Amino acid sequence: SAEEVSFNDDSPIVSNDEAPNKKVIKTTPTSPFKIDEEFLIINTNLYSATITNRSGGSIVKMVLKEMHNGDYRFKGNYDESGDYIESDLVVLAPIESQSCAPCLSSFDAGKESYLFFNAPFSILNDTNLKSYTLDSGDDLKLSFQYLDESGMTIYKDVIFSGDSYEIQHNYRLENTDDFYGDHFELRWDGGLAPTEKVALDDITYAFAMSGQSGETEDINQTTAEEEYKRQVLGGDTDWVSIRNKYFTAALIADVRGTFATLESHNGEFPQREITPVYSASIGYPLSVENIKSRLFLGPLDLEQIQLTGTDLDETMNFGFTLIRPIGKAVLWVLKFLQSTLKLNYGFILIIFALLVRLVTGPLTRKSFESSQKMQKIQPLVKKIQTKLKDNPTKMNQEVMALYKEKGVNPLGGCLPMLLQMPLLWALFVVFRSTIEFRGAEFIFWIKDLSQPDVIVNLPFTLPLYGGHIAILPILMGLSIFLTQRMSMATMDKAQRPMMYIMNGFFVLLFNQFPSGLNLYYTIYNILNFFQQRSIRLESEEA
Repeated sequence: SAEEVSFNDDSPIVSNDEAPNKKVIKTTPTSPFKIDEEFLIINTNLYSATITNRSGGSIVKMVLKEMHNGDYRFKGNYDESGDYIESDLVVLAPIESQSCAPCLSSFDAGKESYLFFNAPFSILNDTNLKSYTLDSGDDLKLSFQYLDESGMTIYKDVIFSGDSYEIQHNYRLENTDDFYGDHFELRWDGGLAPTEKVALDDITYAFAMSGQSGETEDINQTTAEEEYKRQVLGGDTDWVSIRNKYFTAALIADVRGTFATLESHNGEFPQREITPVYSASIGYPLSVENIKSRLFLGPLDLEQIQLTGTDLDETMNFGFTLIRPIGKAVLWVLKFLQSTLKLNYGFILIIFALLVRLVTGPLTRKSFESSQKMQKIQPLVKKIQTKLKDNPTKMNQEVMALYKEKGVNPLGGCLPMLLQMPLLWALFVVFRSTIEFRGAEFIFWIKDLSQPDVIVNLPFTLPLYGGHIAILPILMGLSIFLTQRMSMATMDKAQRPMMYIMNGFFVLLFNQFPSGLNLYYTIYNILNFFQQRSIRLESEEA
């Protein structure tokens, strides 16, 4: 939990009872030596990172250059005026520059202030190079040193790898006896800049999370006023993460921390009213001498995340605990089909819908046949109910006897559908947030399966529906309508309007959902319609 916690003897006692509207002060200690800020560029097959000697290698920005099928995999970025440029490469950077991405810090609970060791460090490498290029398999170690006014010395090694989004940040602390703080925190401060065209996506899917011995805690700010003051989470800490919809900045503790902190506030970003700025840190006692850690700064790609050897995939959106294994299996099948068939993900979704129909078809058939039987005997059921309305016990006995005589199971229509629900929910969650669909084209007007398939932008915004018209939700609604009309042929007429209203509600709701999700459900519902029509024809012929 995020309540006030007590630590062991060599850990700080930190409270999170600061006034909610009081800003935490951030300061930089002084050093006996004046060192100028320098910038270095690290080029790999995956990214081009600009770092500063502040904090001993803080990330200024990382431009993602990963290739896929002959083109850059990640595109779309904001310019300085807040306009979204779809052809620009994705840039990962803090929203607010504190030169603490990451940095070593310490929090003074009495003064409610952070001390950031984010001044320029000395570069110890015997080279004047300002730019480095790493091929696959290459490593680069940059070494830094900082001398604090208290006499403490911080040595830091930053190690880049030519084929990984992980960057090692290893600290060695000497002469800490006279340090004026009572603990250290390895911290990422200043959030992660928006990367998505739809602002709501950045807000909805952005959060900060901690991982502690298999347990996670997170914060998610969705309004400008809903700020989270500094929360201290006691316990062995494996990692902390800040993410937006598709990318993350995660600090992984190879030397476990003794606590974690999470916080957020509303920041400033051009053309936006709500811009959550998350910060997170891993805490260590003052007695710590070595802090070994890794920064994973890159895409929320399951394969890349799993290479960290941690449970950092908990930050990825696969649904709640029971659904997560199904969601991961769904994603694996999608990626396997795409890598095997070499088709774009639009066609893969169509093939996947066919496969799911093959798997769920028998259950759907059983459900539909049971519903048909129930509808056929409804006149007999109503007759019994009218005849025995004054004797409920006798009425229930007669109805159950009728079910048995006609071979009808009153739960037969619901149970097969309930068995499908975990799969359907997993599909819904994965298709809304998987990075594989980001920027993936299909055909015709569908240019990005992670975005609505907009054909017309409206000059106004409607509640629930949004400010545009998309085609796939309409096609999906039509397919549902045709199926409903066929299945409601024998339904009580008084119940039909509600079914149609629900269909209209889905059309409105799905108008803002990703086109990949809508494409799948449209194809699935079309196949469902033809299956039910076939079952009905078979029933009529029999």
